[in-house]
Amino acid sequence: MKKPYTVLFVDDEKQILRSLQRLVRNEPYQAVFAQGGPAALDRMQQGGIHVLVTDMHMPGMDGLELLERVESYWPETIRLILSGRSDSGSILDAINKGNIYRYITKPWDNRELRIIVRQALELYGLQDERKRLLKRLEQQNRLLERKVEERSRQLLKTRSQAEIGKYASQLVHNLRNPLHSLSSALDFIDYLILNQDAGAEKLEKAVRIAKDSADDLKRIISSILDHAHRDAHFNLEPVDLNRIIQQVLEYYRINPVFNTQIKKNIQLADNLPAILANSSQIKQIVDNLISNAIDAMESSAEKILAVQTYSNRHAVFIKVSDSGSGIMPEHMELIFNSDFTTKPPDKGTGLGLASVKTMVDAYNGTINVESTPGKGTTFIIQLPVGRSLQVKEARIVPDYAP
Repeated sequence: MKKPYTVLFVDDEKQILRSLQRLVRNEPYQAVFAQGGPAALDRMQQGGIHVLVTDMHMPGMDGLELLERVESYWPETIRLILSGRSDSGSILDAINKGNIYRYITKPWDNRELRIIVRQALELYGLQDERKRLLKRLEQQNRLLERKVEERSRQLLKTRSQAEIGKYASQLVHNLRNPLHSLSSALDFIDYLILNQDAGAEKLEKAVRIAKDSADDLKRIISSILDHAHRDAHFNLEPVDLNRIIQQVLEYYRINPVFNTQIKKNIQLADNLPAILANSSQIKQIVDNLISNAIDAMESSAEKILAVQTYSNRHAVFIKVSDSGSGIMPEHMELIFNSDFTTKPPDKGTGLGLASVKTMVDAYNGTINVESTPGKGTTFIIQLPVGRSLQVKEARIVPDYAP
């Protein structure tokens, strides 16, 4: 069976290359060897080298020159130095120029050398996986953009320009949050890899958030496509509000301000009845309310976000409170207008609450607001229970427990 990765070892001494050959012959990768820099470049040109391990002092082309050439022509290859302790100045030079991942001292410790080379291969695999994920996400984004453009053209034929303008603005607003989550997850993946902290659990979690965000985009687009046809069937399903809230909070964990500066008080009721709704729309409602609460607390000395669910015989309730700037009394009657906002242009358009009000009204629900300027705001959403369905277990994220 062919081994998936190849490591190139470079040294000007045959004896050292033979020692390395004996050491790594049973390793889970293919090992190839080159005597000197020119021979190493010849082997690199044949392709398929994932990790390079080179001596520093070699006649003709030394290790530093070899590393610079490999970085220039094959930047994906992970580069390591195998060198004597007296080479510290050259090693630091290579590190400062970004030419190497790690270095191994001569005489080497066999166990240490094996471990470092395997770690370099793991890093290569993570970087390669990141490239594949970015390519797939780019393809999905292009597909979504084509679908949005196609449906937008169809809508232009059936609705007035003013109505289309308002609808398109709401569409952009609702797409922004999952796109932001997607971008943040990819940035976090990049951070893990670049800081050599890409543990499998952390990477898997970040990738899951990215995939969930992409799925949210697909669901929103599907909802748009359904509404484009008057006779289209609008998909309703039993929705667990607690689970939706957990998913939204999970997205915001990537935000360092949310993680470190905001105190969370999350109380999700046990045995909360399910509602018959579209899960994507419910997530948009929760996402907009939490996003607005975070923005409202930007200048607050004490930042407290409270999210609560509860129910009675006929309805379920979502209560979102913040310790932010509050709403001026003269603005209370305007906050659900699509063209009203107190945020600066780069912070919002006013469409968030207008979109929330539209969706809550569509479910025959209600939205109430309580606010004190300088102390904070509370939104209470009431949604009717469509059927007598019960969510049997309380799903509370431990990290957010009060």
